[in-house]
Amino acid sequence: MKTKLALSLLVLAISASTKAAAERPMRILLVNDDSCEAYGIVALGEKLTKKGFDVWISAPANNQSGIGSAITMQKKPFEYRQRGEKSYCFSGTPADALDFALLGVMKETPPDLVISGINNGPNTGVAQVNSGTVGAAVRAIRYGYPAIAASIGWNTDELAKFSGSPSTEKYWPDSVDYVVNMVTVLAKNWHPRQELLPKGTGLIINYPAYPKSEIKGVKYIENEVFPYPQHFYELLPGNKAVQVVNPDVSKPDTRDTDTGWLHKRYITYTIIDGDWNAHQFESEYKKRLNDPVLLPTAK
Repeated sequence: MKTKLALSLLVLAISASTKAAAERPMRILLVNDDSCEAYGIVALGEKLTKKGFDVWISAPANNQSGIGSAITMQKKPFEYRQRGEKSYCFSGTPADALDFALLGVMKETPPDLVISGINNGPNTGVAQVNSGTVGAAVRAIRYGYPAIAASIGWNTDELAKFSGSPSTEKYWPDSVDYVVNMVTVLAKNWHPRQELLPKGTGLIINYPAYPKSEIKGVKYIENEVFPYPQHFYELLPGNKAVQVVNPDVSKPDTRDTDTGWLHKRYITYTIIDGDWNAHQFESEYKKRLNDPVLLPTAK
């Protein structure tokens, strides 16, 4: 009798625990490179919270665009500021912000999803290499977390006229709504023990800075393998140099690349992973590097 009672209580406990876990809202960590005060991360956090998600924010105090995946080695205690119960702001890089959350404040309550952005400006082509937005997302993937790096593009007409990017500001809210809708779709059949995205992968999204009525669709496209540079350098007298923006950056792009499809007013999806390996070329490397000068002789 006691054994049956114990088993019944165990089943009830497991059932209650499973139900509680299933009812737990999805926990989402937001990071960015535009700063903790930037519209993209603040608006995204507010709207996801209103949808019932458990939202945490960890972001740099200042704009860190173009810093890539750099980190800061903190040897002394440092200050941070809380903008809310689960919102942290401190002097550091986007990768620092990610680590501060995953390895610090969220260590006991890890996120189910990491979203980096929504960035002010596109992250296509070579920009993905130096993007703090993408850098933080890739770092999360390397740690084993599903991640999304989201950005809004520029209006190509405005770029050509060098008139700034007012459309980016204007349609930034639309990009926020789009990402909120994406998370809502992902959450439909989700439970805490289920992988939200395929393990070891993430998604880079670039949203066109145009009215919804002019956005033509979604395009899955790989990042450009050999993109054109964003700038050049001109050497000046007196051991000085000046950085010059590549004029191609401000021209409409119609190529079959992530930049090209974004310019053609498609929302671009680029699926990425954290694997920096290229095993398929091992035999080729062995052919090129099979030289005695490179081969140790110690036994």
